[in-house]
Amino acid sequence: MEKRDTRQKILEAALGLFSVHGYDGVSVRDIAGAVGIKDSSLYKHYKSKQEIFATLLDEMNRRFEETAAFYRLPQGEIGHVTKQYGENDLGWLKKAVDAIFLFFVSDPYATKFMHLLMIEQFKNNDAAKLFSEWFIEGALSFQTALFDEMMKEGYFRGADPRAAATQFYGPVLLLVLMYDSKPEKQEEALRLLHAHIEEFAGNYHISHGEHK
Repeated sequence: MEKRDTRQKILEAALGLFSVHGYDGVSVRDIAGAVGIKDSSLYKHYKSKQEIFATLLDEMNRRFEETAAFYRLPQGEIGHVTKQYGENDLGWLKKAVDAIFLFFVSDPYATKFMHLLMIEQFKNNDAAKLFSEWFIEGALSFQTALFDEMMKEGYFRGADPRAAATQFYGPVLLLVLMYDSKPEKQEEALRLLHAHIEEFAGNYHISHGEHK
């Protein structure tokens, strides 16, 4: 138990330091000092700073997957995901987007991980790729594929799916950056998020009665 607790403390200390100073701005000695152990003791738990970062990334993936599963967000084959997004109402869509939005602005682990990548992306190619995968190109690619299928299936009016994805995701990312780590403004953030979803749905969504 003590070994596992120390491993967890190392991860928490490393993430906290990385989120403020970036990956390259933090040494193993810094992490060990924040935990209250010697460098040599830290190496008993992790072989290197890179292994600590890899473990943090694995944990981020696990937390995101747990959030998606907890809120029963559509996952898997694109046709299955498309059907769920297409057949559910606007209230369901708001709750689905809320879950992901709140994960990135309210979960301490997720916000610190985002800060780390934002700091490090300009200095480290791997961090830049991760930032793009999590917050730019990965999200846009998913939305583009989803909207393309929704247009083909008649849930959305025909349009350029990449442009539609950008119109949808751009304001969501902006709101994430605006309300990051501001729990006291959560109600305001969700109000703006819902207004955006309603506006977007009004422009693109075809009602069940019109859907063929």
